[in-house]
Amino acid sequence: MPCSTPVAIRRAVLRAAKNGAPVAVLAGRFHLPERTLRHLIQRFADQDDVTPAYQRCGRSAAAPSPILEETLQLRRAHPSWGGGLIRVMLQDEHPHKQIPCTRTLQRWLRRSGEAVAPPGRRPTSANSRARQPHECWQVDAAEQKRLKSGPLISWLRVVDECSGAVLKTVVFPPRELESGTRPRNPTHPAGFVRPLGYAATSARGQRHAMGFVE
Repeated sequence: MPCSTPVAIRRAVLRAAKNGAPVAVLAGRFHLPERTLRHLIQRFADQDDVTPAYQRCGRSAAAPSPILEETLQLRRAHPSWGGGLIRVMLQDEHPHKQIPCTRTLQRWLRRSGEAVAPPGRRPTSANSRARQPHECWQVDAAEQKRLKSGPLISWLRVVDECSGAVLKTVVFPPRELESGTRPRNPTHPAGFVRPLGYAATSARGQRHAMGFVE
């Protein structure tokens, strides 16, 4: 916001304007924009008090809104919720209302004396990532990927969990699965599909296989 024009300059501007000096001449004399001079002359032409009205500066205090009250209620009911999550909840509750931005909600909470929400998400479990190379490998696969030239391919990749190094990647054409299941045994998969289970006891450092085991 620009600085207020000093009172002495205001009085000099008004005296010169009353004596008939044009605004363009006053702008060059006092080094002020013509728009500012017109505003001063129009505002104080018939007044003796030319002091700035600082009490009217800034934003007026508005009455508490229902959204403010609901924001405080949500925070008191859920002390770990931050302004961003509270805003999401308010948008779901009032889809046709304009909800203030996250910064505004945070200012409301701070002015109301609410404690700051804990940052980030709480860790769900300890990090068990491998600490040495070849302690654990990660196997990833993708299928039915179409190349730019047209054919479909599948690939299998082995990555060292500790270093992130790619140990091997195998690319091969997709294979067709056998239709149906084994005769008189609907609980088993098709012949090409191998059921997943736990690793053999001789394996070391290997994660448990993913899948359903009876």
